[in-house]
Parts: sequence; structure tokens; C-alpha cells
Amino acid sequence: MIFSIICPTLNEEKYIENILSVFIQFCPKPSELFVVDAGSTDQTRAIVNGWSKRHEGIYLIENPDKYVSHAFNKCYPLARGKYLALLGAHTNYSEVFFSTALTELEANQGDVVGGPLHQIGVGEWGNAIAYCMSTPFGVGGTEFRVSKKRSFVDSVAFAFYKREIFEKVGLFDTRLKRNQDDEMHYRMKAAGYRILMVPEMECDYYVRNSVYSLAKQYYQYGFYKPLVLRKVTEGLRPRHLIPSFFILYLFSLPFAFWLGFNFWFIPLGLYGLLNIKFSFINKLPLSEKFRSILIYPLLHCSYGLGFIFGFFSKRA
Repeated sequence: MIFSIICPTLNEEKYIENILSVFIQFCPKPSELFVVDAGSTDQTRAIVNGWSKRHEGIYLIENPDKYVSHAFNKCYPLARGKYLALLGAHTNYSEVFFSTALTELEANQGDVVGGPLHQIGVGEWGNAIAYCMSTPFGVGGTEFRVSKKRSFVDSVAFAFYKREIFEKVGLFDTRLKRNQDDEMHYRMKAAGYRILMVPEMECDYYVRNSVYSLAKQYYQYGFYKPLVLRKVTEGLRPRHLIPSFFILYLFSLPFAFWLGFNFWFIPLGLYGLLNIKFSFINKLPLSEKFRSILIYPLLHCSYGLGFIFGFFSKRA
């Protein structure tokens, strides 16, 4: 068995056939695909069952614990592959995605391999969100979101792993609803394993298309990051702390105004200029440029608030 691919799902009827089709057509054989469902109420399960009856190597697994880390850990004892992968259903994979991963792993170019994200939105808000999440001003130096360069990185999306890694560093942390892959990758790097980002493995990822769902997503990213960094301090980067410092700075502004410390507002002005600059130096329609002005602070503030609450939370 070459690949054991684990794909967590929840109400993915619009997207699930993408990975099923690519798996059947282009994944090196023999391989297996575990679709691990967290209780879908749409047609996701029916679609997967239909494909599994027509094609070998596709399995539908129940995941009553809901989250990604539980999905992977539940399938690990069932997986027979030389290499394991954790992939998302909300994503389009190219014809060479699986074959490139196999080539890189067999050549020992990296212990973990994956590709950059081409982030896609639907509608004006979705397009603006996808753009903001692809810029350094929006997400810092997260390589797989802002770079297409072949390089060793801290983390990568939708990765393929050598099985031996899990035998040495353990499985995913089930306390994490978010950042479970980041935590695993930091742990792997701390143990000396190499994570390689391969441009040819670029995949299309569909972002959230509403400000509410985006704010919820990034709040959770921030909330669970302190737990990750407490476990693996080597993963700490300035980009993880800056949003929370920005929140504290914003809370200090009323006191600065009351005390007459006008110079304290200079960073806010600089932030506003950078926001406008990154919102307008693109080819987006004018309406989406103005939406970007709102999305950038939403990303930063949601993450920053989440980080602060997560830092003091007993759960984190």
C-alpha cells in the first residue's frame, strides 16, 4: 500500500467529489482513502457510499468526536500505507498532486511534503477574503499562504508524511480544534524532521465567504495557538504575538487620548496607511478593495483576541 489518505468531512456535498475523482484517476495504486465524517446532514455520506461501491480503496468512517485530530488518530491504526496524508475536502487537487508527493518522498527530499495554497473565494466578500489571506500584511510570513517557492518551511497545508514519523513523535493532539497540523509540524521539526513545500503540489483552497465565519475561524486559530506554543516553544514566531499586542495597543488608545499622549496614535495611523496600501495594490474590483480594508483588521483582531483569551484559558 503506497498512500493512506485521511480526509475529514462535515457537510461537504459541494466539494467531496473533487478529492474522490482525483484519488481514483491520479493517485498511485495501490492506495486507500478514508473519508472520516463528523455527522454530515447533507448528501456527503451518500456520495461517498456511492463511490465506495463502485471503486476499491474508498472507505467511509464515522467520527463522533467531530474534529480533525480525532479523525486522523482514529484512522491511523487502520491505515496500511507506507506514507500517510491528511487532506481537506474543501480543496481541489491537481493531476500531479499525488505523483509529485510520491516522487519527493521516495527521493527523500523531505520527511513531510506539501504544497502552497491558491486561495479562492466565492462572491465579492469571498474574493476579498482570499486576497487578504494571501498577503504578508494579512497573515504574516505563513509560507504556504504567501509564497510559491520550493523551500523547507515551518508548516505546510495538506501534507504527506513518512509513517515512521508518527511512530517517533506520536499522533495529533486531540485537545486542539484548530492548529492541530501546526502543532504536529512544530513537533516534527523539533525532532529533526524536514518539511518541504513543493510548488508543483499547489492546490486550490476555498476560503470562508462571510466575515462572521472568517472571524470565528481566526479567533479559534488564535485561541489554540498558546497551547501549541507551550508544547513546542521552537514554533514561536513574531507573527504569532503581533496581533495580540495590537489588541492591547487598541485598548490603550482611550487612556492615551485622555492623557493627551497624541504621539501614541502614530502606530494606528501607520497601520491605516498599510491597510489602505495592501487593499488597493491589486487587480481586484473597487468594491472588493474596499472590502479588504475591513477584512484586514478583522483577521488581526479576531486572531489577537483569540490568542489573549487562549493564553489565560485553562483549556489552552
